[in-house]
Amino acid sequence: MKLVALEIPDDPALLPGWLEGQLVNTDLAALVAELEAVHGEQPDPLSLTDVLRDRRDAVLSRGLAALPAEGLKRLLRNPRLLLELQELILTEGGPCWLDGAAEAASKQDDLERVWNRLSDPLQQTSRAAVLAVAPPSRRVVALARWIVTFAAAAAIVLGVFLVERRRGGDQGVTAVEASGWGWNRPGALAEDLPPGVYLDRLADAAGEWFKKRPDDPIALARRIGEFRQGCSVLILSPHKPLAGQDRTWLVEKCCAWAAKLDAHLAALEGGASAAKVRDDADATINKLIAALRDRAKSLA
Repeated sequence: MKLVALEIPDDPALLPGWLEGQLVNTDLAALVAELEAVHGEQPDPLSLTDVLRDRRDAVLSRGLAALPAEGLKRLLRNPRLLLELQELILTEGGPCWLDGAAEAASKQDDLERVWNRLSDPLQQTSRAAVLAVAPPSRRVVALARWIVTFAAAAAIVLGVFLVERRRGGDQGVTAVEASGWGWNRPGALAEDLPPGVYLDRLADAAGEWFKKRPDDPIALARRIGEFRQGCSVLILSPHKPLAGQDRTWLVEKCCAWAAKLDAHLAALEGGASAAKVRDDADATINKLIAALRDRAKSLA
């Protein structure tokens, strides 16, 4: 599997342009996951305001060349700020950012895939209305790509928030009733276990997929989506029981599994039978469970 983080330029002069390309790309979430796996949780997390300071307007109008080298390093060490910066660029970015997004979008062969991912009925209605009038412009396509990214990022952040909230939550707040299954279930990512046991527990949680066998396409899509959200939680979690190389292995595997689940969901939305898609998803999940078990044995 190709890691986006390995493409980070060594030359500081090239870093602003490279990072700008990531900010207008739908693969930003993968870069964030990889950087978090490397740097782990920061003891004193910064806000986007802390990083941009008085360069906020300059960055929005001229790009990351307006940000000092130390600011770029801080973004990479606090990678979730990249998602916040991407949203800020979407809402307030100047022409240089929109042109960059349009150029990135034009390099993709299958632009229709972006629109198909907007699965909400209202969005589908809007899509049909737009396409009936005229093909999407370069900028509209670029914005659509960003919408997809932000929807995924929101699901990731929400999933991580719920997991952390149920681990203890903010003081003074009453804990809500535990819910969820698989890697979304509270306690699925316990931090006080030996490495091998930790991976075995992750395999056990993945096996909860087989407790429900939906035949209805909508119910199956929901079930796949729930498991896919669990992948996001797993990708962005610190996995404290694991050593660095094992964390890297797990994140790489999770990214690959997530991509396969996305493909299963796309097949279902494209008209494949629910039975066929469910069988394919079963095979994917059985393979990931086997991979977790094998890795757990190697750490025992």
